Amino acid sequence: MRMSRKTARYVIVPDDNVFNDSMETTSFRLFRAMHHRLFRPSGAKPADSMARGACQGSEPAARPPLRMLDTEVGRIRLLDSIGENEASLVRMTPQQARELQRAYPGLRVRPELRLYPLRYGQINIIRKQANPAAFRSAKELELRCVDALSGKPVAGASVVVVLDSRRGFGISDAVTDKDGRFRTPLPARQTRIDAVICQPLAGYWPGGTEDIPVAAEGLTELTLSLVPVAEDFSDGLAQMLAPAKKTDGRGVRVAVVDTGVDPAKGLNLERGLNTTGTEPADEWFDNGTGHGTHVAGIVARIAPQVALHSYRVFEKGDGGASEFAIARAIRQAVEDGCDIINLSLGQSSEPIAISREVRRARALGVVCVAAAGNDYMSPVSYPARSGVVVAVSAGGLLDSWPKGAITGRNVADDPAPIKDRFFARFSNIGPEVDFIGPGVGIISWVNRTSKGVMDGTSMACPAVAGLVARLLSRNPEVLSAERNQQRSDDIIKLANSHAVPIGFGHEYEGAGLIDQR
Repeated sequence: MRMSRKTARYVIVPDDNVFNDSMETTSFRLFRAMHHRLFRPSGAKPADSMARGACQGSEPAARPPLRMLDTEVGRIRLLDSIGENEASLVRMTPQQARELQRAYPGLRVRPELRLYPLRYGQINIIRKQANPAAFRSAKELELRCVDALSGKPVAGASVVVVLDSRRGFGISDAVTDKDGRFRTPLPARQTRIDAVICQPLAGYWPGGTEDIPVAAEGLTELTLSLVPVAEDFSDGLAQMLAPAKKTDGRGVRVAVVDTGVDPAKGLNLERGLNTTGTEPADEWFDNGTGHGTHVAGIVARIAPQVALHSYRVFEKGDGGASEFAIARAIRQAVEDGCDIINLSLGQSSEPIAISREVRRARALGVVCVAAAGNDYMSPVSYPARSGVVVAVSAGGLLDSWPKGAITGRNVADDPAPIKDRFFARFSNIGPEVDFIGPGVGIISWVNRTSKGVMDGTSMACPAVAGLVARLLSRNPEVLSAERNQQRSDDIIKLANSHAVPIGFGHEYEGAGLIDQR
C-alpha cells in the first residue's frame, strides 16, 4: 500500500494489564518489532540525561534515524520509541491508523496530542482572536505602557484587549513597541472595551483597567502605569507558606518538565536534557518564554536545597509540546533518580503515552505533581486528571499584590473568599484535585538575571511540589526507602497528613494547603 501524503503522528502503546502482561500476542510482537527496527540495526539509543552548562547545543537531537516498517496496513514510518514494551511514535495516514487498530486490538493507537504551559494569560482570556484589519473603522485605540515610578516607556510587553469578555473576543497577539505603545483599529460599533491588560515578562506587575469608554469617533487614548517588582516584596507565596529552612529540600531531586530552566541565582541545577527530538539534546535552558525558569524558581523558594533537573519539552518559538517529548522526559527523570516530577502543563484529552509514564513513575516510587488547568472551573486537565498524579488547583491571599496591579481580577466570587484566602477564578476543579497552592501574583525568575510575576495553576503546581520536597527532606526514612509503589504512596500520605483545608470544598482544594508551621 502506498503511503498517502496526508499523514499524521500517532502514539501507540500496548493495551496490557496485570492479567496479560506475560502473554505473547500478535499485537505485542508487532509493537516490539517497531522498537527493534528503530534501535537494533544502528545501535542507536535514547540520549541519557547530562547537564552541559554551556548549553551550546552540540549534542545531537534525541531521536533515532527514521525507518519504515511493513505491516498488514502497509508501510508506516517509525519516528521514535521509549522502550521495547513502551510507547512508540509513528507517522501514517488516518486510514492506516484505523486499520492498524482493527488488525491489532491489543494496541492503543491514538493521534499524538500537544500540551501547553498552564500559566494563566492571553490564551485563557481571549478564545476568539479578532482581526483588526477587517474592522474598517475610523475608531482606534492607542495604548501606552509606562513605568509607574519613572514614567519611562515599557517596551516588549504583552497586550490583551478584551472587546467582548462574554465571548472571549479580542486581541492578544500584540506587544508594545520601543516607545511602550500599541495601536489598533476598533470595530465601528464598539462603545466600550471590557478590559485592557499589559504584562511584561520581567520586571513589572501586570497592569490594566476595565470598562473603558470608546470615543464616538477617532482615537481613544489610554495610559497604563506598571508597578515595578520590588526585590523585598512579600507576595502571596511568601505570606501563605511557612518560611523555608536553609536545609529544606536537601537530598531531594525535582524534575521540571517544561520550557527549560535558566541558571538563575539560587537554582541548584544538577542535570538537564532536551527531549523534543528536534533540538540538540543538551539545549535544555529556557526557550525564552520564562515559564520553566519561573516554575523552577518557585520550587527553589520553598525547598532551597533541592537538586533541580531541567527537561525541556517545548521547542523555541513553539507554544505547544509533543506528548511523546513529555513522555520521554518523565521516563528519563525516573531513570535519573528524581523523587518528584513537576508537570505545569496540560491538555483536555488523555495523552496515552504520558498516562503510561506517570503510572510507571508512581510504581517506581516517584510522585508526579501536575497543574489542574486554567479554564475557569472546567474539569481538571490531563495529566493532572490521571488517578496516579497529584493534581493541584490555585488560590491566593487577598491584597498580596501592590496597588496599581490588575492581579485582583483573578479573585473568584464563587466560592467566596474565606477570611483572607481566595480561590482563583481561572482554576479548574473536580474530584481529582488533591491540593491547592498559591498561584496568583507569584514572583520568580524568568531568566538568569530577571524576575517576573505570573499567575496560573502552573505556579501553584511547583509550590506544592516544593512543599512535598520540603517534607521529604525532613523525613529521611521515606526519602531513602526502596523505590516502589509503597514509597510513592508514603510520600503522598505524608503530604496529606500536613494538609489543612481552607474551606472551599474538596473539588476546589482537595485536602487543602500543605502547611508545616
